[in-house]
Amino acid sequence: MTTQGFDTEYDLIVAGSGASGKSAALTAAQAGLKVVIFEKMPETGGTSIYAEGTCAFESSEQKARGTPSNPKYHYPTKAEGYAKFNAYSHQRANVDVVRAFVDNSAETIDILKSLGAVYKDVRIAAHDDPNELWTFHLPEGLGAACQELLLSAVQKAGVDIFTSTPVRELITENGAVVGVVAHDAQGGDLMRVGGKAVILATGGLGNSPELVAKYTWFAASAHNMTVLTPLENVGDGLNMALAAGADDRNIVSAGLVAVCARNKAMDSHVGAAGLQPCVWVNKTARRFINEGIAENIGDIGPVLAKQPDGIVYGLLDEADIQRLIKEGSEISIGEFVVYGRPLTRLRLELDQDVQDGVAWKSDTIEGLAQAIGLEKAVLAQTTTEYNAACAAGHDPHYFKQTRYLRPLKQPPFYAISIAPGMMSSTGGLRTNGDMQVVNRDYQPIPGLYAVGLDAGGLYGDSYNMEIPGAANGFAYTSGRIAARHVVSVLKG
Repeated sequence: MTTQGFDTEYDLIVAGSGASGKSAALTAAQAGLKVVIFEKMPETGGTSIYAEGTCAFESSEQKARGTPSNPKYHYPTKAEGYAKFNAYSHQRANVDVVRAFVDNSAETIDILKSLGAVYKDVRIAAHDDPNELWTFHLPEGLGAACQELLLSAVQKAGVDIFTSTPVRELITENGAVVGVVAHDAQGGDLMRVGGKAVILATGGLGNSPELVAKYTWFAASAHNMTVLTPLENVGDGLNMALAAGADDRNIVSAGLVAVCARNKAMDSHVGAAGLQPCVWVNKTARRFINEGIAENIGDIGPVLAKQPDGIVYGLLDEADIQRLIKEGSEISIGEFVVYGRPLTRLRLELDQDVQDGVAWKSDTIEGLAQAIGLEKAVLAQTTTEYNAACAAGHDPHYFKQTRYLRPLKQPPFYAISIAPGMMSSTGGLRTNGDMQVVNRDYQPIPGLYAVGLDAGGLYGDSYNMEIPGAANGFAYTSGRIAARHVVSVLKG
């Protein structure tokens, strides 16, 4: 498509207004560029409004604290962060992207602080996971507060923002991206907007079951996942970049897969109960894993997602319910489910869910199986074998930790439908360390950048839960890196 007939022109066009898009826009505008943001949703925000903390290495907040609250650990160096990303991905990460993020992440914290963010802690996300790095910078008000601060700064910098206006197509000329076609969803008009550079920050593909099945390894459950963010991140940036010549052979999209009770929010106490290291069975009514992996939330999601149709039930008895209400959760899911905090809403939520038919209760295991729709004889055998393992103090099938071997004996018995939930996809388009989208020969496509969840390279095929806050930190940092490269190109 040619450049004839632009309705208006900018130095930089940003598609998407999440943390990565706004960070890019602010950086470019502060450098004197004329910038516009086109946002698909009715208001700005993106996935980062649901984020908790931000990953950074050797930040001013870490240096001011000296050591973590647990003196057995330390705040990681950049070198340790670099090594962790590469090792966790089995060396499938893009080393240029990893290095760019790790080296520039600390500046992200200082920029957010300059905008008014106040950090209440720097810690790990799951206190029951000893492998995590202490990179989780938690601001007051969490991600939503940071997005408000960033939006205010973007507006003060003079960036034009159009909501309900998705970018539909990239305009190219002689192999370079020179503008976009944007759709005014309210007025119905298509606008041809010229730009010296375009940054794709459209939020990845996590809300598209079709693309999740195509580009991730969660095909078995892609159409049966709980959607955890009310967004429309359906691969717009990916599809437009591919049409413009982006490399289509290296799309490795990892799912940021969380877990919860099906169709529940992540802070649901019913969901937290089902995700305890209790007894998990899939639709065959059989156990399939050592449920002690619940200690690592990065493992739970993928394990559930690869079960048939992504269907899993957490089984508990009355003793389990009473213990969780009194003694608290044995796992941690960030700020949503806090390790050791009593699940005080569990009884109320569970009774309501049983009444609504989305959780199940029975005085017998056979009755529970019948209520769920599982094979009664198989579930009874599964329970008998598990109770025998508990009595022996040894799980011969999956080697579950002894401290979690508690029999299902005290009626009533409960079943909670737990499910993989797609927060977002993490990774997609191949870029270089300047966040330029590259073609099949790994050469940059002039004028085209991808940041945040549209950009690949930081992970292999799994989100790195051992570096908490990575996706959110990468969003801010990659947006700034891309914008600075745009500025350097346009200003020589």
